[in-house]
Amino acid sequence: MVSQNLLPQRCVALEQGAQAVGILLVLPLMVSHMQDTEGVELQFHILFTQAMFLLTVVVIAELWAPNVMLVWMMKAFLYMVTGSWLAQIGFSLFKPISGYKWMDNDKNDLAFTATFFCWHVIFNASLMIWIYGFSFVWYCYIH
Repeated sequence: MVSQNLLPQRCVALEQGAQAVGILLVLPLMVSHMQDTEGVELQFHILFTQAMFLLTVVVIAELWAPNVMLVWMMKAFLYMVTGSWLAQIGFSLFKPISGYKWMDNDKNDLAFTATFFCWHVIFNASLMIWIYGFSFVWYCYIH
């Protein structure tokens, strides 16, 4: 906002730096949020924290390689994964899909969370492939 509204010229490095600082603040917050959790809730949070860690690495890498398309795609993909998984955490922990409460000592519930996270990754990857494919066809053949 400062870069776009207050400076005479837009400073992309300032925007990327602010984004990196924001992500760097969220990661320790999530790590500290996992204290005193166990079972399925801990599994949900561990998977989210792993995705946030990868997003942090990519956002920091973007500071050194700002014009690399692969970094942009990885950042968009990881934002989609963390966003969809965060929404899933909100729905699943407070009102499970089955209507039954999660059993922390049940290995099936723990396996379900890991499997469902993989479904999120696959769905988001498929969505990005579809968007890229549609855009490619549109700009190369239709437009």
